[in-house]
Amino acid sequence: MMLIKRLLFLLFVGLLFFLGCSEDHGIAPLPGNLGVDVVFINNRIPQNTQGIYLFVAPEFPPHAINEMFLSPNSLPFQQLLTNKDEGARDTIYTEMALPYGHYEAIGLWWYNTETESNLADVFTLKIGQDLLPVPFDITPEQPFVRTDLWANLSRMERDASIEGTITFNGPFPEDTQLTAIAAYFRRPDKKVEYLVYLVSMDFSIDENPFHYSLPVPSRHRKIDYLAVFWLSERSGLDNFKTIGFYKDPENPELPGSVRLEKNTVATGYDIEADWSLLEE
Repeated sequence: MMLIKRLLFLLFVGLLFFLGCSEDHGIAPLPGNLGVDVVFINNRIPQNTQGIYLFVAPEFPPHAINEMFLSPNSLPFQQLLTNKDEGARDTIYTEMALPYGHYEAIGLWWYNTETESNLADVFTLKIGQDLLPVPFDITPEQPFVRTDLWANLSRMERDASIEGTITFNGPFPEDTQLTAIAAYFRRPDKKVEYLVYLVSMDFSIDENPFHYSLPVPSRHRKIDYLAVFWLSERSGLDNFKTIGFYKDPENPELPGSVRLEKNTVATGYDIEADWSLLEE
């Protein structure tokens, strides 16, 4: 548990995640309950898997991490490994106590043993036909809700990478909380799509220029949007500012795409970041 708390504390420096938000503290039990059948479509579990956690978000995207509910314990994913047949499917049932209210998203968060976890490690969301998260309500009339999540941990196999140099046209602002580079399999437009389409993120940018090496999954075959974001000390997770993106060499007004191949490194994807964009 201490390991999880440390990882969550490091997640987006300065944003605290109190694991107790979804637990019974002995004052009174939470009145509602969510039951989830997590259906794993295969038994491919990355070797560096530390845990798999259920999360529920009253608002999505969340303004802050501590506004979300996270299961205090990992799903017992080890049982998936007992079936050695390739492509074997298994279901893990789990429950979470929740207060009455409206919830905009439910999903699974993957933690690994090697790097700090971030929003790109949300590998499963309950998605509707509009490709947006499916909401649900827990009420006095319906205190128990049961749903399912289809999970595929092979999504976390980031078997390719993108490299380049990010150059900023000036020093970092004094109120910088973090600066990140993020990759999307589809160019986002709405706020929620900046999380739904996200496949990889590195928020360790701390110098100018900064050489990055971003692991990405090759299964998407290409990255349609590669951008640099900035977050101030007082901003929430829904208030990232775009200060640069990889541009199409033939049409610099538009984002360029990055072709991916398994076990290869795509190099030369440089980005110029402009601090004046924060003023727009």
